[in-house]
Amino acid sequence: MGGWVALRLAQMMPERVAGLVGIAVAPDFTERSLWAGMGPAEREELEATGRLERPSPYSEEPYIFTNKLIETGRDNLVLDKALPLPFPVRLFYGTADDAVPIATQMDLLAVAQCSDLTLTLVHNADHRLSEPTDLARMVGAVNELANLAT
Repeated sequence: MGGWVALRLAQMMPERVAGLVGIAVAPDFTERSLWAGMGPAEREELEATGRLERPSPYSEEPYIFTNKLIETGRDNLVLDKALPLPFPVRLFYGTADDAVPIATQMDLLAVAQCSDLTLTLVHNADHRLSEPTDLARMVGAVNELANLAT
């Protein structure tokens, strides 16, 4: 969700952003993945109780999704219109990511209005992109953007 938050902040105050690095960016996931992937019973449970639990592959504790998350997500969609990004953007996505579909990255590229945007596909990397080579790639991107800003 960090990439989505970064995109919204960049929309709100682009003059304060020198560049953006995103990892498996998942804007609009509450609507496009979470809500769209729910069956009628899950939607009813969410509406009746205000929350829905799903197992997490990263923790013994479940993910908890709330009505408020869905509503706030709808108020902050970014893929439904042009998205001005007047600064360099570097996105990374692992081809073995099972949490965020690659279509989301393509949809972001389609709406982004940016003259300096790259999407790097990392072969066989998972959603976390946490291998040493992945981290080095991202540090390189941050350094590159920091050098461009000076």
